[in-house]
Amino acid sequence: MTDAAVVVDGLTKRFGADLAVDDVSFEVPAGRVVGFLGPNGAGKSTTLRAIVGLTAPTAGGATILGRDVRDLDDPIRTVGSIVDGVGFHPGRRAIDELRICGAAGGLPSARCDEVLELVGLAQVGRKRVGTYSFGMKQRLGLAAAMLGDPQVLLLDEPANGLDPEGIQWVRGFLRHLADEGRPVGG
Repeated sequence: MTDAAVVVDGLTKRFGADLAVDDVSFEVPAGRVVGFLGPNGAGKSTTLRAIVGLTAPTAGGATILGRDVRDLDDPIRTVGSIVDGVGFHPGRRAIDELRICGAAGGLPSARCDEVLELVGLAQVGRKRVGTYSFGMKQRLGLAAAMLGDPQVLLLDEPANGLDPEGIQWVRGFLRHLADEGRPVGG
């Protein structure tokens, strides 16, 4: 038995005849930021989707804090994730997007304001998401991932498409979370 926060063991995923992920195994210890690198189409997103239960592996599996994601007692407080990019309704206000996610997880609406502050969007949280820059949408995705103050973060390309300042902010933010003891993978 390992004490790693995330364990992927022999994960394989096929889509029909196409092999997307082939026998991948790794561990993410607490307090670490772990990058998952590879070329486009290498199976990184598919692996993350399998870890968080959005796709079923063909073989092998993954655990978060020793449990399959489907068996977590309080998933929103255990794992926060961004997988396959950030998708919010452009006509909705950012705060409302977060309130929908928070309500689904049984969280108080005040937590939505807290995470907007945490990611630097408090001043624009009442604006419609369609008016946001790409970097602001990435930060909103991080806010959504942080709603439950999760113990583990799994993020699919959180700095993708950001300018140098945005990349620096994301790196600092993730390092801060890891310094709190949270494992951060993606």
